[in-house]
Amino acid sequence: MTRIVVKVGTSSLIDDKRGTLQLSSLCKICETLVDLNAEGIQVVLVSSGAVGAGCQRLGIDRKDVTRLAHKQALAAIGQGSIMRQYDDVFSALGQPSAQILLTLDNIASRSQYKNASATFEELLKMKVIPVVNENDSVATTELRFGDNDSLSAQVAIMIGADWLFLLTDVDALYTANPSVDPSARAIPVVEDLNTLAVSTDGGAGSKYGTGGMVTKLTAAHLASAAGCNTVICLSSHPERIKSIIEGDRSEGTCIMAISERPPKPTKKWILSVSPKGVIIIDKGAASAVMNRKSLFAAGIVSIEGQFSTQDAVKILDLESNEIARGLVNYNSSDMKRILGKSSKDYEDTIGYHGPEEIIYRYNIVRTSQVSDKMVVALSLNDLTDLTEQQDSSD
Repeated sequence: MTRIVVKVGTSSLIDDKRGTLQLSSLCKICETLVDLNAEGIQVVLVSSGAVGAGCQRLGIDRKDVTRLAHKQALAAIGQGSIMRQYDDVFSALGQPSAQILLTLDNIASRSQYKNASATFEELLKMKVIPVVNENDSVATTELRFGDNDSLSAQVAIMIGADWLFLLTDVDALYTANPSVDPSARAIPVVEDLNTLAVSTDGGAGSKYGTGGMVTKLTAAHLASAAGCNTVICLSSHPERIKSIIEGDRSEGTCIMAISERPPKPTKKWILSVSPKGVIIIDKGAASAVMNRKSLFAAGIVSIEGQFSTQDAVKILDLESNEIARGLVNYNSSDMKRILGKSSKDYEDTIGYHGPEEIIYRYNIVRTSQVSDKMVVALSLNDLTDLTEQQDSSD
């Protein structure tokens, strides 16, 4: 059975000029999801708009909202309002829906992650459409997804989705900003994110949101590693979702998964949690990691950040490209002392002999494709250099 996550951004729900909810867009999206659900496609909706709706209710311009507490209060006002609209429309269509609010804290906790996953599974079995948003009213700066593109990717990974649809007011990913460059071409399919060649021009979107094309590519990078295809397409034509699933590549941009086989539950969770640090490894170690081998200290060149044992980290090659993520067996303090050393030297260096492996192979999940040559992956740190088109999200 096909399972999809559909994310709709604030700019697709809130009229930027009038500052009001676009009911026609919301209704059209709901009607499409109900039709898909009736055809046996399991659907989860990730919706932005809580803060934007709160601003709308109080007549506040989003750009004037700077304090965290102010934003959280507006989210509390807006979330009930926007969920009421979804419930009214779904109910009118005879479709049960449910609300799920998540924070990074829920994802980082393995037990809460399992509970959330189990809740999604039960709702989908009952043919209910979950409506998901970040719980802005309680999330702190340190525990925020930051944008609902990232949240939608985390949900897609959690539920083992086949497709992630990022609905936006841009019809596709372009080689340049089409509003200023007449030679810009839409990119229908991206087999490998490493092959992207895009412009650095473009804006961040409407005054009601926080996202852009950068966050969509970041989300696609994570979803792709979990075996989920990602599509960037117009929110004004949600009815095209089915044809895209069936193979139509004339609409939007489809970023293909790097593997058709979804990762095991532990690796799915590793992709979902926020990395606490970075490990940079040499060419030999990178090749081993890409061939599903464990990571040893001898292949580590340097580390960044502070992390504890069993924290998730990014694994980068010498070109600063992210190739994998994993759970470490040593904290950052000890790792700095043993990096580049043989495992037989651990005890003399740090006073004890722990596991030989810095990261076990079964705690490593690749986030880049394997090729005959050394992998050159799209660095998430460099995504800020890519085109930011005209969409946003809470």
